[in-house]
Amino acid sequence: MRILFASPHVYLPDSTSGREISTHEQALRWHGDGIAVAVLAERPGLAGLTRDEALGYPIYRAADPRASFNAVLADWRPEIAVYPHDAQGQALAVAGLQAGVRAALHVTNVDAAGIGGSPLAHPETIFITVSDFAARRIDTLLGIRPPVVPPLIEPERYRVAQPGDAVLLVNPSLRKGVELFFRMAEARPDIPFLAVESWNVHDVWRTVLMNRARALNNVELWPAVEDMREAYARARLILMPSIHEETFGRVVAEAQISGIPALVSDRGALPETLGGGGIAVPLDAGLEAWLAALDRLWTDPTFYGRCAAAARAESTAEGRDPARVSARFLGLLRRF
Repeated sequence: MRILFASPHVYLPDSTSGREISTHEQALRWHGDGIAVAVLAERPGLAGLTRDEALGYPIYRAADPRASFNAVLADWRPEIAVYPHDAQGQALAVAGLQAGVRAALHVTNVDAAGIGGSPLAHPETIFITVSDFAARRIDTLLGIRPPVVPPLIEPERYRVAQPGDAVLLVNPSLRKGVELFFRMAEARPDIPFLAVESWNVHDVWRTVLMNRARALNNVELWPAVEDMREAYARARLILMPSIHEETFGRVVAEAQISGIPALVSDRGALPETLGGGGIAVPLDAGLEAWLAALDRLWTDPTFYGRCAAAARAESTAEGRDPARVSARFLGLLRRF
């Protein structure tokens, strides 16, 4: 079977969001299993279409993936293409369908403003999503209930020997709850806090973050790291007070491999990903509620130990096993 992950968005190393990392790990595993898999992605500033295998499998890059799409289809000859389920991804999927390539829409976003049209316009497509929450939301929005395949996570890429000493927030942005991160750090000066940037950060926003961090003696700000084990080795607790509705919570799941609990908002699939491995706080419960949850995890070793054990159990659940995740995803594409 020949598969193409076709995206109108930038890809690794230009973007390191959960969507790109999940695609990369899935592509690597399929490639290692002898499945023909490639990626098409945007790279602004390119002249024409390029192809490289720097990440271990073929990656086509173009400033305008739609304009180069037919050339990629002719060169790679996919049987099915997997697209992000947003308006731009759907437009690319329509072009693929017109060229005779079957389409799978991968639901990692449930923001109604960015989803695009009704599936009734193209009933020949398959929908696959990453959590029960996302499946329920797509059912509500579009009247279909997609099968669920969680993101593939290779444990050894994230495992660390023991918890660190800091509260870790990955991707310090407004949508990830960075304001609450800074307010909690200010209220608990005896606790180390660490923020690690994710994808490209605008210089103005980085300056804002650096100024906020400098004003507090207990906050470190790191640029993005290629190996997340560097960050998880410093983490005693994950903080993910997301404002928007997460469809999974990959950072939480990666940290669970090392038994690192999390403190998350109740948005989207975060409570589902968390399981018993920490505390989910209502987003708008107020600062004191968040501090009370932090204090319980930080100062009660018995409770922390229970949450750490539950986090490890979540990471080893059958549904998260990378071989099973990979086989389920591939099986859905083959059956379609």
